[in-house]
Amino acid sequence: MFAFLLPRYMKQARLLHKGVTRFIHYKRDILPPDKLQEITTLRTSLEDAMRVRDRSRIDALTKEINGACEKALPDAGRSDLADNIEVFFVAIVVAFGIRSYILQPFKIPTGSMQPTLYGIVANPTEEDSTPGLFRQAADFVTGRSHIHVVSDHTGTISNRQPLTEHGVMGFFTHCKLHFEDGHSIRIWAPMAQLINSHYNLGLFERVGAYPEVDRSKITPDMIGQRYVGALGGRMVTKGQVIASGTLDTGDHVLVNKFAYHFRRPTRGEVFVFTTKNIRSAYMNVPAEQGSQHYIKRLVGVPGDTLEVRPPALWVNGKPAEETGMQRVASMQGLYNRGYGALLLLSEGRQVRLKDEEYWAMGDNSFNSSDSRYWGSVPERNLVGPGLFCYFPFGRNWGVIR
Repeated sequence: MFAFLLPRYMKQARLLHKGVTRFIHYKRDILPPDKLQEITTLRTSLEDAMRVRDRSRIDALTKEINGACEKALPDAGRSDLADNIEVFFVAIVVAFGIRSYILQPFKIPTGSMQPTLYGIVANPTEEDSTPGLFRQAADFVTGRSHIHVVSDHTGTISNRQPLTEHGVMGFFTHCKLHFEDGHSIRIWAPMAQLINSHYNLGLFERVGAYPEVDRSKITPDMIGQRYVGALGGRMVTKGQVIASGTLDTGDHVLVNKFAYHFRRPTRGEVFVFTTKNIRSAYMNVPAEQGSQHYIKRLVGVPGDTLEVRPPALWVNGKPAEETGMQRVASMQGLYNRGYGALLLLSEGRQVRLKDEEYWAMGDNSFNSSDSRYWGSVPERNLVGPGLFCYFPFGRNWGVIR
């Protein structure tokens, strides 16, 4: 008989028979033998009832079969907690998939792209600036925290390893100031905001360490290493304030890892790349780290000829026309210094990019370690364009331009 001519209860019986058969086939290897035998017997009884079209028997077997299948599997009676744990791990897998192939969150660590994107900025204060709880809650939304560290120890700072940075998977970043006798003081701030020559929490001034640095021979990133070394041998007394001020968190952005699989990188956009395969004495990445992610503005693509004529960057014989690069050269508002002519792009020098070579420069040109120091970025290092600044809420929140 044609299926569409069957009464509804027979159609439902057929569907049930098909479902229980699949259940047996798919779950045979994990079903306890007695449960497998029970369900198989019920299926045979269903076939007999369907053959004689015994509606009442079919209705009764439907309930029995559904109940037997629900109780048959070892985890059938698992708790809500188990279900929630499964959902949690599925969510983690999905999140890692998105991070690996589509969108990756990235925190701006330095000020090389200011004012387009801000890194962590420290502002020293003479006194403890920590406000009340309500103000602290408001500051959290805008990404500001307050630091005030008073020494609990009298001693000499270690010469071998005066200051170290620590963290857990990129979170809870803090530093430890080490003494010769083994004591250490925790400072809840990244090392960059303690050793930055322009924006720091006053650590060096408070302990009397003033390193001499020839800025013309090293990158901005390397200057901090000289500052750390200058801490060694300095005396600190109990009760002495060693760091105080505010920390404004770096901008948190989403990077589009999908885009460069379908289009060419575009001159003028903000992009992220890795430092792997960039060989230079100016590439300040510790060997044990292998590679880091940098975020800069893409100012040159394969075939371009670049030249800095302060305050402008010239591309292929004329001033750059891209909006972001024009903002830097305008010397207006917070973009007040233009492009700096340094090293590989010192005044009078030009660079022509070969196939699969890209040129990266920071908008904060005079405080940026970029391609002027260590050369072009290989195409295989490109991660993707910066897409959106999602935290903190304020100055740069929104689409990255």
